[in-house]
Amino acid sequence: MLRAWQAQCLTQAIKSYQHQPQFLVLASPGAGKTRLAAYIAKTLLDNNDIDYVVCFSPSRVVSQSIEETFESVLKRKFNGRLGSIGTSRTYHSLSNSAELINDLAATRVLVIFDEIHHCAGDGESPTNSWGLQLLSTIQHLATYTLSLTGTPWRTDTLPISFAKYSAPEGNIICDYSYDLVDAIKDKVCRMPQINAIDIEKVTVKGLGKFETYTCLQSLLSEGEISYQTVIRHPEAIKHLLSLSVHRLNILRKSSPNAGGLIVASSYEHALQIQSILLDHFNKESTLVSCRHDDSPELINRFRKDNSEWIISIAMISEGTDIPRLQVCCSLTDVTTEIYFRQILGRIIRMTKDQSDIANMYMLAEPNLVAFAERLNKAIPGTYNYQKTEELLNSIVTPKPTDNGNQSPYTDGTIHPQTELDEFISDNHDLLKRTGLNELTMHSFKSKIISYYL
Repeated sequence: MLRAWQAQCLTQAIKSYQHQPQFLVLASPGAGKTRLAAYIAKTLLDNNDIDYVVCFSPSRVVSQSIEETFESVLKRKFNGRLGSIGTSRTYHSLSNSAELINDLAATRVLVIFDEIHHCAGDGESPTNSWGLQLLSTIQHLATYTLSLTGTPWRTDTLPISFAKYSAPEGNIICDYSYDLVDAIKDKVCRMPQINAIDIEKVTVKGLGKFETYTCLQSLLSEGEISYQTVIRHPEAIKHLLSLSVHRLNILRKSSPNAGGLIVASSYEHALQIQSILLDHFNKESTLVSCRHDDSPELINRFRKDNSEWIISIAMISEGTDIPRLQVCCSLTDVTTEIYFRQILGRIIRMTKDQSDIANMYMLAEPNLVAFAERLNKAIPGTYNYQKTEELLNSIVTPKPTDNGNQSPYTDGTIHPQTELDEFISDNHDLLKRTGLNELTMHSFKSKIISYYL
């Protein structure tokens, strides 16, 4: 059973393919793009317009999810083996796809590109290898192409493969659009409530003097403190986790399987968060990262069970479908709009018997606040400030850096505190060299960005 927007888009795509081989869909994260793509493929197969389907996506986790959805809709195997009707691959696999390229030349194929913004280039600009490969070969060999995106731009401004652009604005022209406003009205997606947590008072001791700042923006612009240092401050982590844990606890009273996502900036940062989550809130968690070969299996396990928290380093950003996620604690140091929207997209998928509000907790980093307020222009909302009562203790905070060491722990379990202590000790000299040997956060205030139609 298709949703109204999916049925409409399906009809428009099949009609469009009578005149052009390419079709680009922009749809809100969580709206059901993969299921739509499966039904477009089914219709083309039923009409005898194609013989085979190939899907490309950004990660192995997403690729596996696509395979499951297509097998469910097409009632055929979709694993690329003998007798299957198609295959689901990652963009990375394009570098070793000579056999696939040959097959495309001899077969009527629908090629589907999930999150097409990963493929950029115009044939002349510097591009990633995926974009070059797509532009030079697949575009000319595929019988039809279907491009899907929830974020129709790239922060590096390179043109997206198969996209048409308006002039002079340079905006992408989509063949079909279904934005977040429509998805919320149709109760396809949850309303986002973004809680931007500001620092009400912070003191920096350096070079024998104290400097006090009354907001995160002034600290970052005037205090010579990086955002990476702030998000690694134990008190900042504790405060964001306290709000996130409290909210998820409330949601799980009525929805016992509701889950929460914590986005970290590095592997060491994720270990720090995981330790604080256990020690201060008595909450166990699953940690997934590209360092763990079994991360896709851990994500699938989390998707199906009713455990509370999963911590991710660039593993659950886009396309990963875990509908039971309702709360996100964002502690990443990536402050681009595309990543902000991708993370938000992980918690807005509407599910039965769960809240219609998606809660994101983040620090009030100026770029992130601007992105949230930009959403508010499309979905009018309200702004409120709330001061917290808690005063925080003085604490020395190192500025961690990734050292690239492999961890022996690959099962998502809690990392021993001793190794984390060694990591902090190793980085303590960095503070002395920069003169920032004391960073004290006294209190926080919350800027709540809620959306109501």
